[in-house]
Amino acid sequence: MSLFMLVVAVSQAHFNLVTPVSIEQIRPMDLGMIYNQANVNCQLDQFNRQGNGCLTSDNQLGQFKIQGNGESSINVRVYPTSTSNVLFTPILPNGNQQQSFALSETATIINVGGKVDVLNVENVGQQQLSYTIEVNYH
Repeated sequence: MSLFMLVVAVSQAHFNLVTPVSIEQIRPMDLGMIYNQANVNCQLDQFNRQGNGCLTSDNQLGQFKIQGNGESSINVRVYPTSTSNVLFTPILPNGNQQQSFALSETATIINVGGKVDVLNVENVGQQQLSYTIEVNYH
């Protein structure tokens, strides 16, 4: 006589549906006037504008509106970018390139500053660099 046993278990799969994160730049960053000299820098952060390359001029932090699943947390990361003559490092409110934020039911607004290091003399005039800001749930 053969004995055959079948065992079955029922289990659950858990998951959480969330609203996709959206990000929108609502104000571009303006670091103001910076000396066109090698080895100078100018930094604009949440508190002030400083550096041996900063000239007195208008400036403003960049501003982003982030929306997503209320009561969730996100991780924001910004990435530096450069040319052969200039290095630009974005700065989040905590002074670093990565920071966590708690979302609410309304939009979350974050300010982004940055630091420009002039490595070599560049063409005089208005300059523009693109940088990446990444937002993920965590």
